[in-house]
Amino acid sequence: MTIAAQTPQQTADPRRAVLVNLAVNLVAPLGLFYGLRAAGVDQWLALMIGAIPPTAHAVYGVVVRRKIDALALFTLSILGLSVATSFVTGSPRFLLAKDGWMTAVAGVWILATLWRTPFLQQFLMSMTTGETHERFTLSWRDSPTYRHVLRMATVMWGVGLLGDSVVRVVLAYALPVDQVPLVNTLQYLVVYFALEIGTRLYLRRKSVAGKVLAESGQVMFKGRKK
Repeated sequence: MTIAAQTPQQTADPRRAVLVNLAVNLVAPLGLFYGLRAAGVDQWLALMIGAIPPTAHAVYGVVVRRKIDALALFTLSILGLSVATSFVTGSPRFLLAKDGWMTAVAGVWILATLWRTPFLQQFLMSMTTGETHERFTLSWRDSPTYRHVLRMATVMWGVGLLGDSVVRVVLAYALPVDQVPLVNTLQYLVVYFALEIGTRLYLRRKSVAGKVLAESGQVMFKGRKK
């Protein structure tokens, strides 16, 4: 299934945004593919129709923001190229392999953000408001330790997605076509939760928290920041 990579953006309801993305990019394509296959539709056409919800969602996001960033441009370009090539070859496996290439683009983009503001800092700033948002801003500005761990965690995500992309391409050509969409979806969930849990454990170490608070001038007193 197509996982549309998106640049973090400010939202009033992050949980709703996550649920919408899961529904559009995972549940809808998977349901469409297996529903159409059960109805007797061939693999290539079922995959093409299943790609419509995430593609439409990605295009809608660009239209609403009225600008297209590098990641969105790369993602839409690869998607368009994959679909066009698949029309010529008629290969469902080529369509399945595009998930791997799109994941690779996301991984490269995440690593590229290390040159300026790393992906995870952008994500934290886009998903928070008020006091929490200010705390992340101060930590990034004043704490070398915070900047270091955010960059290392961003590397973790970038390298993790690159490794994930290689596995996706291999599986697209090694497994029976009808099994790949389900395996891809399960793989996405496993990789996401592994990276999410690993990142939280790495960032929330007590030794790191203490240094960040001290360097950014946020004093911890009886378990509460002053």
